[in-house]
Amino acid sequence: MFPSRQTAATTTRLFTDVVLPFGPAAYAAIMAATGHFLIGHAVVAIVAPALRYGSRVTKELLIAIWPLLFVAIGYDLMRFVRPIFVTPDRVAGCGVRRFELALFGVGPDQTLSDYFAIHHNAIFDLYFAVPYFGFILFAVLYGLYLFFADRTRLRRFAWVLSVIYVSAFIVWLAFPVAPPWYVREHGCAIVADALPSAAGLLRVDRLIGIHYFQNFYAKSPDVFGAIPSLHCAYAMIGIATSWRVATWRTWPVHVLYVCSMFAASVYLGHHWIVDGLAGWLTVWIAVLIVDRVAVRAASKPVTA
Repeated sequence: MFPSRQTAATTTRLFTDVVLPFGPAAYAAIMAATGHFLIGHAVVAIVAPALRYGSRVTKELLIAIWPLLFVAIGYDLMRFVRPIFVTPDRVAGCGVRRFELALFGVGPDQTLSDYFAIHHNAIFDLYFAVPYFGFILFAVLYGLYLFFADRTRLRRFAWVLSVIYVSAFIVWLAFPVAPPWYVREHGCAIVADALPSAAGLLRVDRLIGIHYFQNFYAKSPDVFGAIPSLHCAYAMIGIATSWRVATWRTWPVHVLYVCSMFAASVYLGHHWIVDGLAGWLTVWIAVLIVDRVAVRAASKPVTA
């Protein structure tokens, strides 16, 4: 038995007028009360009601991207769940490296990431730092473009990205993996409280004379979340959600971004090749899930 249109409308208003704008504030209050408050909690708690009650346009934007609000909360909660599941005896390090060597080894006991750790130059360091620096910014700008150009695609983009994150949460807990830089620095020993590293991006800091990447990655909540690569997933999501409508003008941009990000993830020592491939696979699985659910939802009747 399905809900009436009136009940459905009331539930929708409650969700859009109360849960969406004030849910993040309630979460921020809980984090503050328990001593786990971060500045990001305050930012989301302010932005959500500002979007809902700012104007008609900002309200529509919030409604289009609302799944990402809950993904952000889920990502934050991972810092409490991760220590329970990610223990040294469960982290894959040298085992994944051996798997990488068997599939993509470029020399005796040498992965492609090992090769680039020795053979690198300033031009490639700077080039590959761009997608790594801007992957979230690029996603935000792309989302804003879709908001004005095609809101149906924006909703699809937001849902696919949300499913990707949820899938990554599950894999990070079920199969934690050490990245290439960790294996090079620590070997096969898994240290639970190992500090995160910017790896190859530290060369960019030294080259420019800044400490941006060092400080950014020092705040990373997870050292052993190499697979799937969300950097590679972020790049692929543009193609996966727009390949039917992409034109000869936009295809080269999408392909260049995907290839540059994949190469950067290996060149900079942040990911194995298998991590990037897993990131791509996660995107296409998410697209299939979202499209299947959307089709079923569209065909679901609503009784009066």
